[in-house]
Amino acid sequence: MARKFDKAKLTEIVINMFSMNEVMFIYYCGSDNYKTKQKKSDTDLTVVLKDFNGIIHASIDGVDIFAYGYGDFLQRQSINDTLPLYNLIHADDIINMEENIIYMNELYLTDYNHVKSLKFEDVLPEYLDAVITYFNQLINVEKVVVKRSYHIIRVRGILEKFLTTGKYDVNLDEVWLEKIFDHKKNWDKTLSTEEHLLQLKTYLDEIITIREGLSTWKLNIPY
Repeated sequence: MARKFDKAKLTEIVINMFSMNEVMFIYYCGSDNYKTKQKKSDTDLTVVLKDFNGIIHASIDGVDIFAYGYGDFLQRQSINDTLPLYNLIHADDIINMEENIIYMNELYLTDYNHVKSLKFEDVLPEYLDAVITYFNQLINVEKVVVKRSYHIIRVRGILEKFLTTGKYDVNLDEVWLEKIFDHKKNWDKTLSTEEHLLQLKTYLDEIITIREGLSTWKLNIPY
């Protein structure tokens, strides 16, 4: 499906939106980044700003923008628990950041390369803690099926491969992608059931078990 805005137009939108701040870099996040995009998916952007403190979420004409001050972005990547859980559970999008870059301010190439060099496996236990805490509220407390719960399936699929390779790779195998596409398409229709909620709970329980074993798990290929 053709994009509504090309990279040049998206860059223009962002730079105009943050005209009082210098944009360091912009990349596609969300379903573009995770390769789970469907026909009705919005365009999601991560924006990193120089000399800005905080996090901003803005939407304009079908584009969702998640803007971070550089320091806050680094805190997200270290899974700092002072940041909102919703932002933390998307911290793994830096793995595909390079192939999804939209705009790079060459003045901040060193900062960008620092982010790119961060090894996500180093914070994987803390990341999974954030995922578990966030989705436990939805699955086990509120007991609701919502669209964003596809991240439970996504993370469970990633961990399937991680357990044999020792590498956290957000690019999913086809079998897990099909589960995600089915959930995103039908979460409020045929999948709005106790049975599907139980399946999500099972995936979440499996994530918890894997998280608990990370410190002693013997991987076939160490990282």
